[in-house]
Parts: sequence; structure tokens; C-alpha cells
Amino acid sequence: MKLQDFVQDKPILETEQLILRPLRKEDVADLKEWLGDSSVYRYWGKRPGKSDLNPELLFQKPEKPTKSFHWGVVHKQDNKVIGDMWVYLIENDRMAKVAFRLSPAYQGNRLMTEALARAAIFCFEETELQRLWADVHVQNIASYKTLEKAGFKREGLIREGKMVNTYCDYYLYGMTKADYIEITDKGLPPYWHCERFFRKN
Repeated sequence: MKLQDFVQDKPILETEQLILRPLRKEDVADLKEWLGDSSVYRYWGKRPGKSDLNPELLFQKPEKPTKSFHWGVVHKQDNKVIGDMWVYLIENDRMAKVAFRLSPAYQGNRLMTEALARAAIFCFEETELQRLWADVHVQNIASYKTLEKAGFKREGLIREGKMVNTYCDYYLYGMTKADYIEITDKGLPPYWHCERFFRKN
């Protein structure tokens, strides 16, 4: 399949502990529990916006068809939206940026590593994307460790660069399809939970 095939209908992805699906109005109560938490934005590059503080605003206008993906991360056990993830800024259907946020109450349990690895599998197995990349504040240790555990490689350091609306030092991380194939050929790292990621939905 190609990115164009997902413009109207976004996929629902599943892991052992999580479901990645488009956000919906019924998620507002869950989002309000963490989306306005100032700690979520410490290294985000900007302060929370109106829709972060009032997530009901996210659903006031119908979403426009796009090749980008924005998933809510649902914790199966609690049946709550505990985070979200983007695959966006898609260039020539070849490369895309990833970004993610997770409720502070669920951090430190490798849940976002699980979600990010699943998203990478989708991108490289079911679309024509050849590269995923991310930027991360040098002090945001938890996020760059998440990227590394999910198979991303640190590719460089930008000094005093602009990350969203903030000037800071930040790292660039990337994963290519060749990296992904190498990972799968060697046997998946334990963070990927082996074959359980490859269940087709």
C-alpha cells in the first residue's frame, strides 16, 4: 500500500499493551487528565496551546484529508488515551518526522517505545516511506532513550538551533528502511516484543 491509500481512512495499530488509533470526541476527558500538564511541554519546544488546554477544540472542525498520521495512544488495561503520536511533515512520500507525548502517570514503562516501534513497522512495511526522523532536546533523556530503544540512531547535534519555537541544543535521530531491515534480520530487540508486533490488524 501507499500513503495515498491512508488519506481518508487511518489505520488502527495494535501492540501487546496499546492501541494506536485516531482521536475522537469521547477522548476529551482522558486528554484533559494530562494534556495540559506543564511537565509535558518542558522540552516540547513551545508552551501548551489552546487545544492542549481545551482538547474539545480539537474536534470543532472536521479533519482535512492528509497523508500525515496522528494517533491517540490507548492503554488497553486502563482503556484510556495516555499519549499521542504523529508521523507528519512528509516529504515526497519518502521521509517523515515523528513526534510523541505521553502522560506523566505512564512514563518510565517503555510504553512509548512500544508505540514508536509499532509505528515504524507500519511505515516501513505498509507505506513507501524510506526514512523517519525526530529532533529532541539534549536534556530530554527519556525521549532520546525511547528513540534509541525503538531503533533510531543519533545522527547529529544542532547547537543553538530552533526546535519549534525554542532556541536550544538538540539532537537529530533517524531510522531508514535499511536500518529497519537490519534490525529485523538480526532478530528484534526485546523492546519490540518480537513477533507480537507483527500481528496484522
